[in-house]
Amino acid sequence: MPVLCIQGIQSSVGSSTVTANVARNLYDLNQDVLVIDLNPSNLLRLHFNMDWFNKSGWALNVLNDEAWYKAGFKCELGVNFIPFGGISYDNQLDLLEKINTDTWLSEKLNLAKNSKKKWLILNTGSELNKLSIQALKYADSIIRVIEPQVISVSLISDSIQSNYLKNDSALNTKCLYLINKFMPLSQLDHDTSLVLKAHLANSLIPVKIYYDENIKEALAQKTTVQLYSPESATSKQFKTLATWIMLHFSHKVSA
Repeated sequence: MPVLCIQGIQSSVGSSTVTANVARNLYDLNQDVLVIDLNPSNLLRLHFNMDWFNKSGWALNVLNDEAWYKAGFKCELGVNFIPFGGISYDNQLDLLEKINTDTWLSEKLNLAKNSKKKWLILNTGSELNKLSIQALKYADSIIRVIEPQVISVSLISDSIQSNYLKNDSALNTKCLYLINKFMPLSQLDHDTSLVLKAHLANSLIPVKIYYDENIKEALAQKTTVQLYSPESATSKQFKTLATWIMLHFSHKVSA
């Protein structure tokens, strides 16, 4: 089972949107998918039509000493999904205290990895903590979501997250970069994308995800852009991205 970790280089770059749409497209490509939200923002659920006021999730189960996997469900989109859950800041601190070993997450995920699911996708928060670090180490590949902005160049070159990954050769080798929220009419976006391409070389995924009204409207409908606007450019880009990911993993397996 391929394990893919998707993490924003900072908050609000759209990593949850990318995760949901990649999962949906893999499912449309006849792949079995299990998505686990490890991001305390708990926003991934809104792409899978989970009720706005439903606070259930694996984090709450862990805090209540219940089985974490029982928080999962199969949404009407066909994707198997385990939400993080709506918890308070103090609860987050308590949760991190419960994750008191470096193998806590891997022990839990091995149960999922040993299932018949073909893909395990981890949506991870941008903050480095016990949970996100374990997810990064467990994954076969890491997609770091970036925006075509000058600040992205700075964050890739020198930030706590980037330096942590670069200082671990095993993690650094697994890192891929995806440009999200690209605005095709913006000359600055084009110029910055060229700078990012020169800086990241072969680590940059050769697919850009546009930012348009379809993304915002799909989220407002609590669904993915494929279902909301299947003929849109953004929908086709996510399909191309999912196909590229499948080919990338197939090459890794054969290498």
